[in-house]
Amino acid sequence: MSRTVLTAAAAVAVAVLIGLAACGGGKHRSNKAAASESKATVQPNTSGQKKKTTAKPDTTRQKNPLTNH
Repeated sequence: MSRTVLTAAAAVAVAVLIGLAACGGGKHRSNKAAASESKATVQPNTSGQKKKTTAKPDTTRQKNPLTNH
């Protein structure tokens, strides 16, 4: 093989690796498959768990970054 063909093949291989790295590579499981597998292991909600309270609105006056007041 000539040097240009090998260089082109290497460039394509690098581009494929960069593309896989950009999109995360590997297989992504759909939510339906994950939901059907986890049904058997779901535990009921117990009263011993803490319940989170709702977030309270921020009532403090915010500084204006333009005037710094």
